[in-house]
Amino acid sequence: MLGMLLPIFSFSQEGNTKASQKDEFSASVNYQSALHYFGRTDSLTSSGLFPSVSFQSKTGLYAQGNFIFIQNASQSTTYTGTTVEAGYRFPETDHFSGNLFYSQFLYKDQSSLVQSALKSQTGINLNYLNKIININTGVDLKFSNQTDIGATVGLDHLFLIPTGIEHTAFAIDPSVYAYAGTQKFSNTYLKKKNLMGLPVAQQTTESVTQFNILSYEISVPVVFVAGKFNASITPSYTLPQNLVTIAGRPDLSERGKDLFYVTVSVGVKL
Repeated sequence: MLGMLLPIFSFSQEGNTKASQKDEFSASVNYQSALHYFGRTDSLTSSGLFPSVSFQSKTGLYAQGNFIFIQNASQSTTYTGTTVEAGYRFPETDHFSGNLFYSQFLYKDQSSLVQSALKSQTGINLNYLNKIININTGVDLKFSNQTDIGATVGLDHLFLIPTGIEHTAFAIDPSVYAYAGTQKFSNTYLKKKNLMGLPVAQQTTESVTQFNILSYEISVPVVFVAGKFNASITPSYTLPQNLVTIAGRPDLSERGKDLFYVTVSVGVKL
């Protein structure tokens, strides 16, 4: 299985919620060393390359697109889909930022991405900002042939490092996040019944929905800005939780383990 590009989406929905004072166009190229969905991974150790373009109006409205290319041991870099997001960023105050968003997922036929079952997503992110620590929260709905609820809570603290050169700076943003959401799966068990006075064991299957912690993640984004140019490198460590396993069906069970990966991005803002 291949997981959704979580850090890319998290950056667009949570980490970039500041409303601009003018119309802005930006473009970037992003590389992620290991693809996952809340720590759930495929068996091919896939990496991804994601060119991205976005436009943000000074009104707070924005739109962006990510173009997904994957690479692994069984295939060279291959285009596999596009995500399109539109939303509204609230005007930022000294202690508040946030955004509303809607994302549509467009995949090639027979895409190898497990999120090809996920058709769209919508939600809201709210961030409380202060000089000691920022508190970031989010709630979302994911739509496929069913609807799942997701929730996010995170803490971060931004350190700005002046370089002494005008319009140039470094920033380091240590962050820790917890991701939660509903999980739907089938539970099969033997149920004892009496048939004409005789005990009979009957196999019963029921659908189960649980709201669980899906993963914890620690990351340390390091960002360099020089005028209109920006670059970043983000080492991250994710710890998947509550993996769904189905006895005798490893093909239907979730695959995942503690994972270290790196995201690299270079871009311009006009």
